[in-house]
Amino acid sequence: MDTYTVLIPLDGSDFSQRILTPIRRFLPPDRARLILYHVERESQGLLPEPPRPATPDADIPMYETHRDADRARHPIYATQEDESRRAQAVASLEGLRRSLETEGYQVQIEVGFGDDPGAEIVNYVTYKDIDLVAMTTHGRSGLSKLLFGSVAEEVFRQVRVPVLLLRPF
Repeated sequence: MDTYTVLIPLDGSDFSQRILTPIRRFLPPDRARLILYHVERESQGLLPEPPRPATPDADIPMYETHRDADRARHPIYATQEDESRRAQAVASLEGLRRSLETEGYQVQIEVGFGDDPGAEIVNYVTYKDIDLVAMTTHGRSGLSKLLFGSVAEEVFRQVRVPVLLLRPF
């Protein structure tokens, strides 16, 4: 019997987790390996603005604000911020992972980074061995879709694997 790898994009909301009901109904634990996938925004880090010399003759850097001086003493680099946010995202999905594993599923948690969640999901599917993407959609149309976009539509149109979309009411 084949085992399917199912990518389940989750944004941290209860709404996005509603896709798990049909997954449980249609794919028993011995047929599905689940990847819970969360996309975080790109980190910028917390670095100071470049210093200016105190005087033309001095080589002592001067910062415009106390905050910049403090950031120069204790910078937070984007990679540090990414690791912290990755750990928080994994921790927030850990209870769900344990619950699904208790039901018999193989579950993996993955965290991606990017300013466009749809593009990050498409990229993940393109470069990983995924058999199905399963996610919820708000089902917006018309002006609201134009203004707010649709991660689900972007994924649906660009991936080369089946996509299960749930529009819960």
